[in-house]
Amino acid sequence: MIRVLVVDDNQEFRSAVRDLLEGDLQIRVVGEACDGLQAISLTAHLQPDLILMDIAMPLMNGLEATSAIRERWPQVIVILVTAIPSNSYQQISDRCGANAFLPKEEMGSRLIPTMHRLACATLPG
Repeated sequence: MIRVLVVDDNQEFRSAVRDLLEGDLQIRVVGEACDGLQAISLTAHLQPDLILMDIAMPLMNGLEATSAIRERWPQVIVILVTAIPSNSYQQISDRCGANAFLPKEEMGSRLIPTMHRLACATLPG
């Protein structure tokens, strides 16, 4: 079972991701956060295996939150996502310690396979 924390400031997006992931019996959404600070707090409390993190959020953006989370919990998988088109986000996400980067428009076809690939390569068992 892959335990997932969904982090995005848009409630509709979080709900859509939850609906998408509920179709996979090996994935369970254990929590939702609306900014990077809440993501850090919930990571400590919920101990997810994987965090799906938006880049552009208030209070603390996804890049800053990813760096902080990877420093404290290096075993947690982080997939960064954004709706803002930019080729530089892939390089930036690599530098902050994210395991993967996905544009939001590609999530419908690529999210679940990417989650399984990363979990198989990273998680024990």
